[in-house]
Amino acid sequence: MKRYNEMLQYFNNDNSSSMDIERYLNIAGEDLEWRLERVYSADDSDTLLKANYLFRDASSSDLYLYSWKLFFKVENNSIDENTLLCNFVSMRAMELFCDYIDNRDTVGFYKEQFYKQGIPLLMLIMTGQIDLARRCYPFFIDGLKIFDAKRARKLLPQKTIVLAIEMLASEHKQTVDWQSHGVPVERFYYDFVKEALYSQDEAVLKEWLTALCDNHLKWSARTEVTEDEYALNGYEIEPQELLLWPFEYQAVKNFRVAHGLTTPEIDHPLLKTPLATEHRADFSKWDVPEWFYPLVDRLISVNSRLAFTRELFK
Repeated sequence: MKRYNEMLQYFNNDNSSSMDIERYLNIAGEDLEWRLERVYSADDSDTLLKANYLFRDASSSDLYLYSWKLFFKVENNSIDENTLLCNFVSMRAMELFCDYIDNRDTVGFYKEQFYKQGIPLLMLIMTGQIDLARRCYPFFIDGLKIFDAKRARKLLPQKTIVLAIEMLASEHKQTVDWQSHGVPVERFYYDFVKEALYSQDEAVLKEWLTALCDNHLKWSARTEVTEDEYALNGYEIEPQELLLWPFEYQAVKNFRVAHGLTTPEIDHPLLKTPLATEHRADFSKWDVPEWFYPLVDRLISVNSRLAFTRELFK
């Protein structure tokens, strides 16, 4: 409970139900316009990279707003939660696909920042979009083959990417030899998939799930009040909207549902927050941003390998 209370205090110190929503939306809109201009003015060789930044920032803005509304139980009918969640899913998925396909050197995707893939993959599974995560798996495996760990500046034991990829690998009766690729792993996440992911022993499963939530708190970052807690130092869960969000537990729960398994509830403070609920992105009700598909078409014109993305978000 001590670590949870520390994270709760940290979160509450920087976030409030009285946030000026109009100001937030205006700033996010201005940033989006600026990034769209940069994408459309870029040379073809830089277009995917510029789009990657756009999708990252826009999806982060929408996810924060979605989580803020849920956490503080804000009544605002002008903010559609499903559209915010669909925005996040579609844009974060596009960010991943752009990065995979626009892989420029042998260091590979994000260099040492594997968590920038691990967390989104888990979030895709958590929001009921496991098929999107599955599409990412072969891209990741191909990229890992050319990953040059010697060129990564500071490669610490990896956490969320190990959990996400090992979950996806398990569907193919596979596992990743991380060590042979020079990628150190936080053993708990690797062992979780082997020992708990498909377990039907409720006592064993509860023990592992509790530890999973404990590790969420352990590796969450209080970047503003500590010197050591930041993502590149191993505290992978850095965005404030994720600090009190048990997305790993929820991803595991949805993954097990996809395999016909139930998941027990556990007694953990993270599962008592307003974010500990079902998060389902329903694209049949998505109010698509008017700029989204024209941008996707632009990216496809630059690199036809992205053509499959045109029909993903339906």
